[in-house]
Amino acid sequence: AATYPSLAGNSNLEAGGYPVGIVVNGQRGMPPFGAMMSDDQVAAVVNYVRTHFGNRYRDAVTSEDVRAVRR
Repeated sequence: AATYPSLAGNSNLEAGGYPVGIVVNGQRGMPPFGAMMSDDQVAAVVNYVRTHFGNRYRDAVTSEDVRAVRR
């Protein structure tokens, strides 16, 4: 776990598109979940991570944002 960045206070989460892309497409040791989750589900997971664990990002990711990443 030490080689993976923390979710707490992670500045990469500031731009909502970054975590959306990671959840949809995967990266390194994290598998892609895009085929298993709807746009609404991906947005809900990303919004949860961006508003918990010490993160306070107020701009919510929408299902339309997720759809744009899938294209």
